Order: sequence, then C-alpha cells, then structure tokens
Amino acid sequence: MRPKDAGAGERFSPDGRLIVSASDDKTIKLWDKTSRECTHSFCEHGGFVNFVDFHPSGTSVAAAATDNTVKVWDIRMNKLIQHYQVHSGAVNSLSFHPSGNYLITSSNDSTLKVLDLLEGRLLYTLHGHQGAVTCVKFSREGQYFASGGSDEQIMVWKTNFDSSTYSDVLKHKRRDVFMSGADSKASGVLLQPDHPTDPAHEPPLSVEDRRSPVPPRPRSTDHPKSQADDFNMRNIANTLEHIVGQLDILTQTVGILEQRLSLTEDKLRECLEGQEKRPGSDTS
Repeated sequence: MRPKDAGAGERFSPDGRLIVSASDDKTIKLWDKTSRECTHSFCEHGGFVNFVDFHPSGTSVAAAATDNTVKVWDIRMNKLIQHYQVHSGAVNSLSFHPSGNYLITSSNDSTLKVLDLLEGRLLYTLHGHQGAVTCVKFSREGQYFASGGSDEQIMVWKTNFDSSTYSDVLKHKRRDVFMSGADSKASGVLLQPDHPTDPAHEPPLSVEDRRSPVPPRPRSTDHPKSQADDFNMRNIANTLEHIVGQLDILTQTVGILEQRLSLTEDKLRECLEGQEKRPGSDTS
C-alpha cells in the first residue's frame, strides 16, 4: 500500500478509515485502510509536496508544496476547492485549527500565514523567524500554535480565535489587518531549549481520537449459530458507529455552511448600509 517514492509522509483521516500520502512524483493519493487500495490521486501541484494533512471534519485534505502554493481538495467530490498563493517561497508545513475554520502555513520566505477557510482569504502574515520556517502546529484546543525554523528557534504564539464570536473576530481582523495589507507582526513567546526535545513533551495532535475502546470478547462455548448471531450483532454495531460518525461530520459541515451564510448576510447588510449613508447626487 505504500506509495512509490514517498516523501512528505502520510496522515490518517479523523475516523481512521482513510490515509492521505504525498510522493516525490508530485501526486497526492487517498488510500482505503481496509482494502489497501488507492481510491484517488490528485495531480494539480506544479511542485513537490512538502506536507499534507486532513481537515478535522475528514471531508477535505490540504497540501503545501515547493511551488509556493497551498491547495485544499474536497475528497467527497475529488475536487480542488481552494488555492492559495500567498507565500514567496516554498511552503514547508501547515496545520488546521481544531475548529476547521483556519489554516496556518509556514514557508521558506520566513513568514507564517493564517488563512480564513470560510472566506477563502489571507487573514494574517506573521513575522518572527530569521530564516525559513520549517514547521508549524496548532495545540489540541487551538489556543496556541508553535513554529520552528532554520534559525534554531521555537516560537509559541497565542491565538484570539476563541476570544469572541467568529463574526466579531472577522470584523476585528478586517479593521486591524486587511487595512494594512493583511500584514501583522504578532508577538510570540520565544523558546530556546538547551537540550533536545523530550518526546514525552511533544505537543499533542490537533485531532483527537474519540473512539471508545472495544473490550475483549470472552470466549463462548455456545452453539455455532449463537456465535454467528454474535458476529452479526458486532457487524451491526460497527455499522451504526460508522453512521454516527458520518452524521457528526455532516453536522459539522452544516455548521460551517451556516457560518458562511451568516457572513454573507452581514456583508450584504454592510453594503446596503454603506449605500444608504452615501450622500446623494441631487442637482438643483
């Protein structure tokens, strides 16, 4: 099942059913863990893929590449849905915010970029590293993210995504960021460890595995028919668990669509209010 010339590693989907991989042949492949078969290949990148990961909902994947681009595909339709070219150097890493609304990227151009996935636009440009930024990762709860670079420094940044509602945060960003060309020098906490990082203190993954462990089934001395019934019941239980997981994903998707609709309504209201306040061109 391993892709040929694997380069950027592999990532499991949140439900553990799929694997996404990136190879040195500039392709991104989706794999079914059970059948071990490749279900689809994405070939839109013009450069080598440095990093790939799943959206927290499991409905899309994002990739960072040496052609300075970040691309997001919907794996249900196998379609490219977002394409960002906001860096001036190769993009080395990316990380989804646990809410699924934001994506942060790191690049050889010494910057970090925060992307608003609901609006499909650049939200922040962060400066701090004195060289290529090689990796970035959100914390489990999304309150912080850490970045590391070729300057041998690790920076921990605090987000304000959860300080208020998304609409309020977006209005704040429009006023403070977009008016200055979406360029901000956010302050981070600089960490310079004297010793190698202890694996026990590595930051937790942003996607939490919520599946409950299945207790071992005791040996049964019942009739073969009873054993078959037990097997069928387990299959039904597994199927129901999978259905519940898919319903959770649909619920998250509907929530994102509702947020996007609310943002569109707010924009329309702002445009109408702006037109009403604009002085008329009456001639006397």
